[in-house]
Parts: sequence; structure tokens; C-alpha cells
Amino acid sequence: MDLNNCTIAADGIGKLCYIAAGAVAGGTVPIPMNSSWGSWIASLRHDFKLICGTFLLTCLGIALYNYSIHRQLRRKTQYASKEKDRLAAKAERTKSQQLVALSSKSIAASLAHIEGMEASGNFLSAIFSQMWNHMNVAISNSIKDTLDPTLKEMPVPLHFVKLNLGDVPIKTSNMFIHRVDFESIHAGGQAGIQIDVDVDWDGTCDIMLQATMTKSAKITFGVTSIKLHGRMHILLSPLTTELPVISAVQYGFTNPPKIHLDFGTGNIKSVTSLSVVQNGLVSVIQSSLASVLVLPNRMVMPMDLGTYDYLDTYQPPVGMVRLTASGGRGFKVLQKFVLKDIPDTYCILTLGASKSSDKRQFRTTTQFDNLNPSWKDESYDFILYDMDQTIYAEVWDEDKANADDLMGRAQISVRDLFRRDGTCELELEMEGRGKTGCYITLSAELFYLSDRLQSLSSMQYEGRNQLCGLATIIVTKAFDIPLPKSDAATYVKVVYGKGSEHETTFYTGTVVDYPGYDALNPMFDCVFHVPVTSAMLRQTSSPKKKSALGSSMSKSIRKLSEVEKRINNDIEFTLVDTEGANGTAGHGELGTMVVTHEDLLRAYRHTITATRSIGEGGAKLEFRVGLTGMQSETEKLQQSATRNKVTAAQDNPTESVYGGILPSTTTIRVTAVRGRGYIIKKRRLGKKDDVPDVYCTLRIITGGPGDQSAAKWRTATVKDDTMPTWNEAHVFSDIDPVKD
Repeated sequence: MDLNNCTIAADGIGKLCYIAAGAVAGGTVPIPMNSSWGSWIASLRHDFKLICGTFLLTCLGIALYNYSIHRQLRRKTQYASKEKDRLAAKAERTKSQQLVALSSKSIAASLAHIEGMEASGNFLSAIFSQMWNHMNVAISNSIKDTLDPTLKEMPVPLHFVKLNLGDVPIKTSNMFIHRVDFESIHAGGQAGIQIDVDVDWDGTCDIMLQATMTKSAKITFGVTSIKLHGRMHILLSPLTTELPVISAVQYGFTNPPKIHLDFGTGNIKSVTSLSVVQNGLVSVIQSSLASVLVLPNRMVMPMDLGTYDYLDTYQPPVGMVRLTASGGRGFKVLQKFVLKDIPDTYCILTLGASKSSDKRQFRTTTQFDNLNPSWKDESYDFILYDMDQTIYAEVWDEDKANADDLMGRAQISVRDLFRRDGTCELELEMEGRGKTGCYITLSAELFYLSDRLQSLSSMQYEGRNQLCGLATIIVTKAFDIPLPKSDAATYVKVVYGKGSEHETTFYTGTVVDYPGYDALNPMFDCVFHVPVTSAMLRQTSSPKKKSALGSSMSKSIRKLSEVEKRINNDIEFTLVDTEGANGTAGHGELGTMVVTHEDLLRAYRHTITATRSIGEGGAKLEFRVGLTGMQSETEKLQQSATRNKVTAAQDNPTESVYGGILPSTTTIRVTAVRGRGYIIKKRRLGKKDDVPDVYCTLRIITGGPGDQSAAKWRTATVKDDTMPTWNEAHVFSDIDPVKD
């Protein structure tokens, strides 16, 4: 360090301070002129240059740093913009692909979304508590009337001797209220309100049943208590604009409720000691009770019998759901005695009420010695009645020497599954032990019902465990039962495919002479569904080939005839009279009527709604039968896209998509009931307002585009009324159901 320079600098600073102080004081400070001042001036110039250079270099460094940051930010912005454009283009391509072939899972996910209002359900519990004495009698009678025909058809016939549900009322909680807008609304259908609520009942009851072992051996046993838990839906539909607004109330359980029965100690011991019933008595009673209360079965209460029609109240299934157990993981090697065993796993899938029916359960193949089994190529089709139906999955370890071992259970609602895009991994649980650490993956695909029957002959629906259609059978009412009113106690037996391998039998409830019921014109209001597979429709030989063989019947021809005889998809209705309310003996079968499969194929939209004679006594039966096909989401979108083109191309669509001929002409009756919403015209200058005088004109446009004519009819005029009522009807004849 140069001490001389430091001394000069310090001296210069002191002198500078001396001059500044004099300036502040307002006087003049004499500046001595000697050699030290010249040195100070030179030093000051040098320091000033140094400070300015340092400042400029600092500013330049800051500018360069900011420029580099700016360039980096600009590069990142450009990259982000390019990446955004790339992702947008990719999303656009993906969206275009989805529009071309949209997955049913996305549509099902939108169907799974539901909006509504939550409530506690306490008010409904309070109502049930006050009404329980009356509900006890009504529900008991309904259960007896509904179950008795089914119980009598069992291998060991049963019937109720006494049925009293006790004094403990049903409790409700966790209520959810939402509007139900069915797809059929767009075709003139009706909307409704659905109430979903948890139902709990821990009641002490007095129920006696009698089992008929032989003609002379009858055993009576009792049920002392019933514990029930499940989620019930109450459907208020259809909604109208006439009081009481609700046409009917339907109710039932969405899934099989959990039912526990406690039997009395009397003769039940002797019953369980018999090998015929000891293994299945409890499960038979539980499944019988559950089958009446669970979808697709609903109990119906008409609100206005004058306008009630079950055909308007009936709601079709949502569609068909195809379930697949894609695979499992987490299974462990089992320790059996001194040996280790790798599990041989298989899975059982059920949906809703199919859990209580062996016919509608799906069992996968067994994956031997596999800790990560896969069944992705195996699926099963179930009819879906409500998005809240539950899928039940059980995984078992197959054991050839002993009984199979349960490895765990899992369940999920269809709604929750489709909310997760139709695929979900679930952890298996064991009762009493909780989670197992083993997992199973379930996937689902939704199909829709369609009046187009291409699926009945499409190879796409010919796979194992796959459905190609659905037959719907609705029995509404009977008329003019040829019996004394006090003796009549009738029900309808429905058989689909009689004598075939897929023969299925259904029963309506029994209607007896009771206040409020007309036993001679009974209302049954029951619906039955028959899932149709391609194997059920497959024919081995056509009638023409059979007739060409001549009258000689060789052994091979007789064998072929027997095979053809077993292929039957006709629907047989039988009206049956059983024991009357006054104790009179039943009259048995009163008559039989058949609707053939060919009749359905020829019918318009493959649906027949009619009232036909049944038997020779003059009785008539009102019914509806229909046949629908299946349609995937892709097929549904394609149909929607080409609907206008197809409609324009079909100038004369007298033939259905399956070959059935539509009726050429028909007669319709149109009634103008009432109107509302007409506007009163306001007049000025003190003139009286103009209340409209309203009449209605109906026209049926007939003929093609170049030759149209109109059948016209007009009602009377209702004067000075914005809510006119006519209640006038007119019959139009020779109406083409397609063109007009």
C-alpha cells in the first residue's frame, strides 16, 4: 500500500469538507494554493473515473444477466406454446377418433352421473310408525298372495298358514330424491321421481309355514324374527298434469336385501332332520322372499284406477351390461399341512338379484397354479335394470379332493364402476377377517335395447355367454272370468319356449275376492324378461327342406323332427284358478293361449299389445309381448348418424329390419282433452281485454310428397277461456302407421 497516496487522499477529503462547511455557513472560505491541492485534484479525477467505470461495468453485467434470463424465458414460452399446440392437435385427433368410435364406457359414465337432493328419511320412518298396524296387514296379504303360487311349485311344496309381521315398524334413513327422465320420453314416454332410501327392520314376527312332505305327512314350522337391511327405491311414475299428478307408485329393492330368519323351536327340529329339506330350507325361504322384492320385480300401487294403465307405468331395463373379471393379483402360496399349494383360482360374478339364482351366475375357468390369474377373454352378459345394481365377485381356490376354499369377496355398484370409466380394481375381503391383500379387476361394457333386430343374426353376439336380444312379457289384466265371484282366485302361468332346453316358467300373483279387488276382472300387472341367445334362435333345418323329403319318415328324419321340436320360442299363457277366498276348491286351468315367435317377427316394431280370448268360457286376457335386439354404443352412434339418410331412402318402408311386414292400414282414435297457456290480449283506450275463444283442429297428412291430402276434424269452440276443456274424440280410418 502506498502510504503517501493515502495521506494525500485523506488530506484532500479534509480540505473538501472544509470548503463544503464554509459554503453551508454562507461565507467564503479561502482556498490556499499550494502543491498539495494539485495532487488532490488529480487523485479526485482518478477516483471519479474508477467509480464511473465500476458503475458502468455493473450496469452492463446486470443488463447481460437480464437479457440471458429473458432469452431463457422466451425459449421456455416458445417451447410451452409449441407443446400446447402439439397437445391440442393430439387432443383434436383423439377427439376425432372418439367421435368415430366412441367407447360405451364414456357414455355410461355420463349416465352414472346423477343429481338430486338428500334427506335423512326420518319423516318417512315417522309415517311408517303411525301406519304400521295397517301396513302389517297389507304387506302380509301381499306377501302371501305373491309367494304362494311359487312355494307350491317347489319340490317340497310350502304354503303360509299364518303371517303376522309383529309390532316393530320399518325404519328408513339416507334418502336421496332425484328426477328420472327415461329415454322413452323422447318417443312420448313419461318422466318420474325416484326416491332411494335405506330400509332397516329388526322385527319380531309370527309366521307359520307348512311343508307337504307327502299327502299324509305335513310339517308346520314357524319364523319368530326377521332382520332385514337393504336399499329400496320408490318410483313415482308416470307424472301427469292431472291430480293427483302421480299415476302410480312402484317400490322394491334395487339389490337383494340382507335377510336373517330365526326359526321357532317346535317342529323345525324334525324338519331339519330330514335329508330332503335340511340343506336348503332356509335358503329357499330367503330367496323366495327376496325374489318378490328385488328388481326386476316391483310392487305397484295405482293412485287413480280410472286413468291407471300399467303399460304406461312399466319402465324397461337400462340395457345389457357385459362384465369381465380381467384378472387378479396378490394371491399367496397356501400352506396346507406340510405342503405348500399354489391356488387354482376361479371367479364367480353375479349382478343384483342374479346372486340368488344359479342360472344367472357366471363362473370363469380355473387358472391352475397361478398367483396372478387372468380371465380377460371371458365375459358374461346381464340385463341391467338400474345403475345402482351391485356387482358381486367371489374368488375361489378349486380343490379336487375337498370342498373349494373361498379366497375373498368384493362388490361395487354399476354406477360406481362406470364412474371409473368402466374398469376398477377391488380388494377382496373375508367375513370376520377383513381385507385380504388380494385384488381383482372388473370391467364392464354397456349395451342398449333396440327395436332393430340385427343382433339376433349377427355373429358379433354369438359368443359364449353373450345375449343377442330380450323378450318382454307383460300381463296386465283378465276379463270376464267364468266363475262365481266368491270362488274366483286366478293367476296367470307364462311359459317361454315350452318343451325346449331353455324353457322358462313365470307366475303372476293370485287375485281373490277382496274389498277393492274385482276377482272377475283381475289386475295382475306383472312383467317378465327372457334373455335371448343366438343358440335359442338357431334352427337346424327349414320347413321347406323337411317337406321336400316326402311322406316317408326314416329314423334320421324322425330324429331331426325331434330336434326341431325342442327349438321353440313361443310364449304360452295359461289362466289358472286356485282355491277361492271362501275355501272352495280351485277349478284348475281355465284356458291357454299362445303367441308364436313368428308373430313377433312380423309385428310392427316386434311388439304385440292385445286383448285375446283365453279358453272356451269367455275369459279374455290383456297382455303385451315384445322382442328387442342389442346395440353397442358404436352401433347406436352409427344409427343416429345415418337415421336421416335411411329415412329419406326408405320411400316405402313396409318391411321391418328383420323381415316382418308392418300393418298396411289401421284405425286410431284421437281425443282432444284440454289446453292451457293461451294469452289474453290487452286492449287500449278502455276497451275490454280479449279472452280467447279456443278450438282445436286435428289433421292427418296422408300420401307421398307429391300427392298429399289431409283428413281434418275440429272440436267445438270454448269461449272466453284460457284453459279450455273439450273431451271430444274422433276416429280416423285407413291410417298408414309409417307414412301418415
